[in-house]
Amino acid sequence: MPIRFIKYCLIAILFASFSNVKAQYNEFGIMIGASNYKGELSAHTFNTDFLHPAFGAFYRHNWDRRWSWKLELNYGKISGDDAYAKTAYEVDRNLHFESNILELSPQIEFNFLPYETGRPDYPFTPYIFTGISIFTFNPKAYFGDDLIELQPLGTEGQGINGTKKYKRTAIAIPIGGGLKFNVGRFGVGIEVGARRSYSDYIDDVSTTYPDPALLQAANGTVAMIMSNRSFTYNDPTLIQPTFNYKQRGNSTNKDWFVFGGVTIYFRLTSFLKDICKPFKFRRY
Repeated sequence: MPIRFIKYCLIAILFASFSNVKAQYNEFGIMIGASNYKGELSAHTFNTDFLHPAFGAFYRHNWDRRWSWKLELNYGKISGDDAYAKTAYEVDRNLHFESNILELSPQIEFNFLPYETGRPDYPFTPYIFTGISIFTFNPKAYFGDDLIELQPLGTEGQGINGTKKYKRTAIAIPIGGGLKFNVGRFGVGIEVGARRSYSDYIDDVSTTYPDPALLQAANGTVAMIMSNRSFTYNDPTLIQPTFNYKQRGNSTNKDWFVFGGVTIYFRLTSFLKDICKPFKFRRY
């Protein structure tokens, strides 16, 4: 009985929301903020050690004062480094990476309070959003003074024995929220969204160390060196341990990345109308 009641209430809310067609309008905005990453080389989603500038643009269609859909295009940089790790194993592993993220993300938004841009009687609202993200990435790391791409090297043995190298385009699920405010005829927002990706190779670390001899034969000496940068493994004063097929990452935990910042947006209809107003009754 309670489940059925909740279901009917949700259906009623949806019909009530979509019935308010008078509030339909379109918006365009920009986002200026930061990007971050969580994975094998950074254990926390909001680790301030790896914050980087990010920016984006979006188009939003408001069905009513509660519901809207949005198309975002975001760009930012992410990075991670074992030098900041808390465990001795991770520090000794000595891996690092950086990558640019380009994301296209259609989303659904829900406002907890009735809200309409440019209307002072609807001053603000908290909101949440989710959807899908299609993004590209390309992990790189320093080899001496050179920043080189890691995916072509197959650092975990990709490309050996018939295995394939991972793709640098993947899908993620964005989950986030924020606050919207009316500021005169414009809107200003604060937004944070975490993306749970369906790739564990954003940082080029996922499974186990390959056999270095096979890797060198297949992909070259640089691939072998970039695969295992452990201080222990590369210390000539120590008896060389066998790393073959031992843990390098954790493939059960997919990588995450975050976009967040300040948004500034305006209503397209009223903005274009104001631009065209001086020419409306002009004779040529």
